[in-house]
Amino acid sequence: MEENDILERGINFAKTGAYGDALKFFEEDLRFTENPTAMSYYALCLVEEEKKYEQAISLCLMAVEREFYNPDIYLNLGKVYMKNGQKAVAIKAFRKGLRIDGTHAGLLKEVREMGVRRKPIITFLSRKNLVNKILGVAIKGLQQGKLAPGRSV
Repeated sequence: MEENDILERGINFAKTGAYGDALKFFEEDLRFTENPTAMSYYALCLVEEEKKYEQAISLCLMAVEREFYNPDIYLNLGKVYMKNGQKAVAIKAFRKGLRIDGTHAGLLKEVREMGVRRKPIITFLSRKNLVNKILGVAIKGLQQGKLAPGRSV
């Protein structure tokens, strides 16, 4: 089997959640370390199957250094951070990936599932400040079509 076929099969297994099968393909040919995307999927498999958090984070960070423009790597980095209980860092990784590709389905799904909140409308005021609360409700209502212009909050 050709190297690219092995890597593609490993990546496809990882994408479908068959992490044990993916590990077998990646470990069959260790040249996956030359491919940053494959390296990030291998890292995700390490976390899911073997709970090797530090090694997985290191691999993902190396992949990001080599392909900082690849949103899939940020997706995997964020997932690894989440598995390690580092939600704040995971959110940053997902947001970096979304800056590269704002329509990336995997990144959008992760952010939606996490329930990540937007920044307050007036950033120098607390999220709990009455002005931010009123503006946030009003803007959300306008976006969802629940408030017609001219109606009070």
